[in-house]
Amino acid sequence: MRHPAASPRPRDTRRPASLSACALLLLAFAAGSLPSCADPARERFERGQKAFLEKRMDAALADYRSIPIDYPQSRYAPAALLRQGDLFGSYYRNAEAAVEAYGSLLFNYPRSPEAPHALVRRAEIRLFQFFDYASAVADLELIRKKVPGFAEEDRVMFLLAKAYGGLPDPARQARVLSDLIERYPDSPRAMEARWMNAYQLLAQARYAEADREFRKILYLVSDRRDAARARWGMAQAMEGEGNLGAALAQYEAIREDWEDPDYIAQKVERIRKRLNAE
Repeated sequence: MRHPAASPRPRDTRRPASLSACALLLLAFAAGSLPSCADPARERFERGQKAFLEKRMDAALADYRSIPIDYPQSRYAPAALLRQGDLFGSYYRNAEAAVEAYGSLLFNYPRSPEAPHALVRRAEIRLFQFFDYASAVADLELIRKKVPGFAEEDRVMFLLAKAYGGLPDPARQARVLSDLIERYPDSPRAMEARWMNAYQLLAQARYAEADREFRKILYLVSDRRDAARARWGMAQAMEGEGNLGAALAQYEAIREDWEDPDYIAQKVERIRKRLNAE
């Protein structure tokens, strides 16, 4: 007679549970979901960010500078170089060191998301601090060529127009300004571009074109002081064309709104004398 089979001994599930925990840990590592302390470069970058927010700039700079050296393959290395350049440029007022940091980013990480921003900031320093207009143009044109649809393209174009104005290259400057106004009409830089274009036409003694551009601005602005500036530009253009009566009317219209009423009063007096002498 067969005896019923003895009940199997209960299995020890402790070890498999331990193995499952290890497997989950490995999966978490593979998915990049470990806490930030598992990535020393990230940990140091966040420490630098915290120091920056607490205005401990020396500590922030030390962290940013160490990341590309200690962790050159980390995705935080180009971000750290960008922050390093920003600190040198804005806080320490060391333009040369800022340009060097941006250059290192561009040389070592040319395809990183931070590279276009480094080009813009290096171009700004070259334009406004070094007055190296040709190098600024090279940086800005490179962005337009390599990064179509760049989020700050209106800023790039405005800086480019300023750089072409410094070379000087008025024809290229005018094309960039026109392109900026056409492509980004709602950008604040589009209005700045309108002002720049109008003043450039006035400086080139292209009075009819300058008058037309200042009239467009007058139509667009709502602030009284901006309207006065536009009328002043129109008056200057009319005076240049020899239309003294029309210029006088514009000067008279801005007497109360101009920042220097005595200057306008003198202009009005001189034009009246010229008209009476004719």
